[in-house]
Amino acid sequence: MRDYVQQSAHIFWCSAANTTEVSYSPAVGYASSMSNLSDRRLAAILAADVANYSKLMGEDETATLTALRRFRSDILTPIVDEHDGRVIKSMGDGWLVEFPSVVNGIKCAIVVQNKLANDPQFRLRMGMHSGDVSFADEDVYGDGVNVAARLQNLAEPGSLVISETARRSIDAKLSDQFTCLGSQKLKNITEPLVAYGWGMSASAIQRYHFELPERPSIAVLVFDNLSDDADQSFFAEGMAEDVISALSRFHWFFVISRNTSFSYQGRTVGAEQVARDLGVQYVLEGSVRRAGNKVRVSAQLIDAVANHYVWTERFDSVIEDIFDLQDEITQKIVGAVAPEYLSAEMQRARRKVVPRMDAWELTARAHWHISQFTKADIAEAQNLLLKAVELDSQSSFGLADLSFTHLMNSVNGWSDDPDASKAEAISLAQRAVSMNGRDAYAMALLGAADLFSGHHRDAVKKLQDAIVLNPNDPHAYALFARSQVYLGDGKEALSNIKTAIRLSPRDPLIALWYSIRSLCCFIAGQHEEAIDWAEASVRIQPNRSSSYLDIAVNNALCGKLDDARQAVFDLKRLDPDTSLHLAERTHPFARSEDRTRYQKGLRAAGLSR
Repeated sequence: MRDYVQQSAHIFWCSAANTTEVSYSPAVGYASSMSNLSDRRLAAILAADVANYSKLMGEDETATLTALRRFRSDILTPIVDEHDGRVIKSMGDGWLVEFPSVVNGIKCAIVVQNKLANDPQFRLRMGMHSGDVSFADEDVYGDGVNVAARLQNLAEPGSLVISETARRSIDAKLSDQFTCLGSQKLKNITEPLVAYGWGMSASAIQRYHFELPERPSIAVLVFDNLSDDADQSFFAEGMAEDVISALSRFHWFFVISRNTSFSYQGRTVGAEQVARDLGVQYVLEGSVRRAGNKVRVSAQLIDAVANHYVWTERFDSVIEDIFDLQDEITQKIVGAVAPEYLSAEMQRARRKVVPRMDAWELTARAHWHISQFTKADIAEAQNLLLKAVELDSQSSFGLADLSFTHLMNSVNGWSDDPDASKAEAISLAQRAVSMNGRDAYAMALLGAADLFSGHHRDAVKKLQDAIVLNPNDPHAYALFARSQVYLGDGKEALSNIKTAIRLSPRDPLIALWYSIRSLCCFIAGQHEEAIDWAEASVRIQPNRSSSYLDIAVNNALCGKLDDARQAVFDLKRLDPDTSLHLAERTHPFARSEDRTRYQKGLRAAGLSR
């Protein structure tokens, strides 16, 4: 069949009752001269064309046309009539056929293909979709025709390719004859759709299965409804739909669309098969069980390629408002999955040899080095990120992390020119945001660059924008809290850092967040609690030098001078050249009273310029 979407053609509706000319144009679709066709309906549409038709015509036009007429009269027309179909013929080598049901259409297609199995001349490619077809103002159009034609283009000679929508309309026995070809992006069709093939060779099936994208990829399946009440399926579907929407806001995720991942609903398919079908690394599945006003939601994140569970969790709640509960559980799932997902990618990237890494793997490995908080690790992260950005200049996540490395070099005094490093951090963050204005992480890093440049209010505004972009991004909340605490707003800062920790309690950067919580306590004068949080930060990441500053300050202000001096001693082992200047860079307090009190504590602990 010619490419129906790209070129005009004249085709004919043919049946026992009538023969009517129909024309197609790219702008309006198929147009019929039948003025009485003015309805709109769902229809099963079969598209078919003769493989290598131009080649056959070039070799022997007379013989080809004779064989074509014989095929039409002896095979196509009678078999289509037997299955209650209506044939559409176009330009001699292709047909559209409308059927009252998908089952009729598929059975007809298989009979025709079997009849031609041993024909040395004619091999057909076929595609079928069940969709909306409209007849109005002497036009006929709709996705039923367009999608069927696109699916036909996926078929190899002698085969049939159908859509997921069509597959759902057939029974298990007929469905078992089809092999999943994975999610396919069809030309001029907005949403990717899952396709299934009959009569396809093994090589063709493999060709259509997706390769894994560079970004970490995930499919969220509909949660199983384990409740006695079948009506609770809406809650299970809503949970999965909300999780998909929330994960999509993390722009370093490749998230399979709802329509595609929900196509597995009601089918017993393992995570490995889903991953192969859709070309993803991870699968998130779960279940919902409700009894009275109590609900239990279980979720599992599976690395389907490595065949192991990355994370599992169970959430028990009491229902007061069903939508509030759905939001709450969605937030918990996303808050757990996003960092676990990133951590798994970081560990996977660490096992690979650097020269063989793609842009995402280089970025993931760099993110692990950033979480180590040492000068050497930041230098290595910077080298990896430069390679990553060279491979993928459009990666806003890679650019944001590269900005982070320059900012850490500036703040910690690891750069030969801290001001130049800070300027580079701002430039890279601005570039990341301009490249993807919807990336909350990039916006948050731009806010952090403002903060350490002394523009506290600008930082707050950008971090508020980051939270609007992704209300589930813990980094945005943590950096927002840090901006607020340096402005002296310890109460609001505490609320936001609690949110960050709640969203991602095992985040790779959790040591930094514990340090921010320690600062909230310092601002509030709660020095004993500040010590606890700073020590928790050091236990997780012993290389965080500014956490030792927090331990020293709060111990000194509590009168525990021995413990304060020990903290300074531990800090000097990490950085022999450390001084009060480190505190001025790492803790840019906007209020003079906070800055003075912090410096007083450091002097009492034995730190000098």
